[in-house]
Amino acid sequence: MNAWCGLWTDSVNDTRSSSIGNSIRHNPFIYTDMKLNRIIRCMCFMALGLLPMAGFTQSTASSEESDTTKDKKILIDHVGKLIKDEEGIEPIQYISNGLQLRIDSTYIYADSAVVYAQDRLEAFGNVIIQQGDSLNIFTDTLYYTNVTDIAQLRGEVTLDQISRQLWTSDLDYNLGEGTASYFNGGVLVDDSLQVSSKRGQYFTDSELVFFKESVVVLHPRFSLAADSMKYSGVDSKVIFTGPTNIYTSEAKIYCESGYYDLPNELAEFNQNAQYSGEEKKATADTIRYNAQIGEVRMLGHVQVVEQEKRVTGSELRYMEKTGETWISGEPAHYSDETRVVNSPKIFYNEKTDVVSTEGAGRIQDGDMYLEAEHTDYDKATGKGRAYGDAFWNDTKQGVGIRADTIESSKEKEFVLAYNGEEGRPMLFILIEGDTLYIAADTLTMFNEIDSLPSGLDTVKIIKAYHDVRLFKSDMQGLADSLVFNDRDSLFIFYGRPVLWADTTQFSADTIAMSVRNRTINDIRLTEKAIIITELYQTYYDQIKGKRITAVFDSSQIKEMWVTGNAESIYYTRDDDDAFIGVNQTICSKMYFSFLNNQIDIIKYFGENSSDMTPMSKAAHGNMRLEGFVLRTPDRPNSINDLLE
Repeated sequence: MNAWCGLWTDSVNDTRSSSIGNSIRHNPFIYTDMKLNRIIRCMCFMALGLLPMAGFTQSTASSEESDTTKDKKILIDHVGKLIKDEEGIEPIQYISNGLQLRIDSTYIYADSAVVYAQDRLEAFGNVIIQQGDSLNIFTDTLYYTNVTDIAQLRGEVTLDQISRQLWTSDLDYNLGEGTASYFNGGVLVDDSLQVSSKRGQYFTDSELVFFKESVVVLHPRFSLAADSMKYSGVDSKVIFTGPTNIYTSEAKIYCESGYYDLPNELAEFNQNAQYSGEEKKATADTIRYNAQIGEVRMLGHVQVVEQEKRVTGSELRYMEKTGETWISGEPAHYSDETRVVNSPKIFYNEKTDVVSTEGAGRIQDGDMYLEAEHTDYDKATGKGRAYGDAFWNDTKQGVGIRADTIESSKEKEFVLAYNGEEGRPMLFILIEGDTLYIAADTLTMFNEIDSLPSGLDTVKIIKAYHDVRLFKSDMQGLADSLVFNDRDSLFIFYGRPVLWADTTQFSADTIAMSVRNRTINDIRLTEKAIIITELYQTYYDQIKGKRITAVFDSSQIKEMWVTGNAESIYYTRDDDDAFIGVNQTICSKMYFSFLNNQIDIIKYFGENSSDMTPMSKAAHGNMRLEGFVLRTPDRPNSINDLLE
């Protein structure tokens, strides 16, 4: 947004500004020459003693002068030569060789004049109108009548008040109201400001000037073209009163109302305000600029476009020196080539590439997005922090994390999720068209180099540790810790892990669950592995061994291999699905095939011992393999059970 500073640079280089300036410089009212001429004229009158000096005594003072209720009369204070003609219809006085006249408190000086019955005046040559200590008007010819109290000034006319000069060829000046109007082009000069227009009106009491038709402003820091404009000389403020185009060396601004405070370098652009630079375009209901502190404020329907950046909102604040931008709205929006940010409040620093949000915000970066009440993200370092109901999601991988606080590092591709005193962070993964939720005290996610000879690809690792609980509509589990890698889509559970699928419980020292195409492929149990399936009341099928591998198909067990000290207890049934007896077998290796989640085929390998006990003689409550422990009371029954 550095182009904002182009609004108030030290020089105007825009070619459009130069063309406007040429039209002023070719104006017949050349500022420097005319000012010199007026100074010379004024000095001449002072030398003749015609300008009022300190201690000057009015020679024709009378009681009429203080009576403001009577018609204004033209009083003669000083003349070089006077000829009177009183024989005509009205008395006429011809004055030459210099003169000083007075109408109320207005003094008029000229080379010569004709006074008609003290109510009309024609003055010629080096005409000067003087009111008070600060207003002087210079012209070639003057026509005045007290009926209108208007002096018509023709020729080269200059109105001089304090630091301002108004140049024109035709000026009507109301002596009583102090209002000057021109109709055939004029130029106002105030210090480094020049304003030209076809028509204008100058109020000397309020020092307010109205410009109309073909208004052009030249200033070292900007130029302006408009159909109408006001200028307040008291506070040197340019006031926009209609469609206005402001040009700088780097940008163009359009508005239909507003102002520019020259001394304080404050500007406000209202009504369809538009900013257009080389790479940036911006619109808002109001655009304000403070050049002294380099601050830009945009209010109402804010829209900013800069190359790949897009900003919308209800309010924007930008600091030129630091590159900081604050955006607010319902919601505010910021986007660039990779990120999309939506939040009630957004902070962005274009120099450091830091983005943060406040209040239910969302930052999307490619396939990943982050939602939270507060977010901080530094694109330069790739470090981010989200807190307050934070939610991170990788839509491509179907992996997400919800926690009170999520810290991330894009460079290291590291994510750390944790909660405060209440609740626990939760990981979710899409599997089999369903969602697997995993909660723990702490969740971490990072990438590491694949150590396999096949290549140096990175592998995404997710770790959950201390009191791991998982819930899926058809599977639940517990463990002390968990590790997941996306190379093999493999979950490994440690620390007395247990899984439940329907009525079956899986437990071992270590459990590994692999997923293919977001579907559970197999579950492998290692050391002290035991599988328990509840059949009826105290009837349990049991399978035990050093290692057990259960292969799944559409969320159901398809087949199972048991190796190392394999043992089993299973209930046999007849064709009507009635229990016949209990089979107990010990061997080195077993194979089971399942149909509708029930054992269909059993194969034993190596030496084995097998014993069948009829149902009537079986002590069902005592028929348990070593390590038989039902952990059903700890089984999560809902997502809420993961968080307690």
